[in-house]
Amino acid sequence: MKRILTLTLVLTMAAMTAHADISMPIKDSFYDKLGRGISDIVTSPSEMLDSQYGMIDTEGDNVAFCKGFLVQGISRMVMDIGTGVFEVVTSPFPTNNGSYRSQKMPPYDSMVVNQYPPGDLTNWY
Repeated sequence: MKRILTLTLVLTMAAMTAHADISMPIKDSFYDKLGRGISDIVTSPSEMLDSQYGMIDTEGDNVAFCKGFLVQGISRMVMDIGTGVFEVVTSPFPTNNGSYRSQKMPPYDSMVVNQYPPGDLTNWY
């Protein structure tokens, strides 16, 4: 009984003290910008393999190597290295309209699922 009471007391205290404040999002800081820049530089070689791998099924091995690895992969790697160096060098200063946000564009996937079939088609099959 003593263990159950102690466990209940500890869990109650943990529940009272551990909560998240989601009303105001955390602003990016110097450390976030510096970390993003370093991770862009370190992980940039993965773009070469990722670009090639995405084209193997659709366009074949030779085209995937030439277009995906040599052209698109290397250009993405160079762009990531450039963005990373820019963010590391300018990390003490807010550059994006007075904030420390990233200079990169957000990913294209908006995570919005469109209904299928579209609502304007009555006999879509």
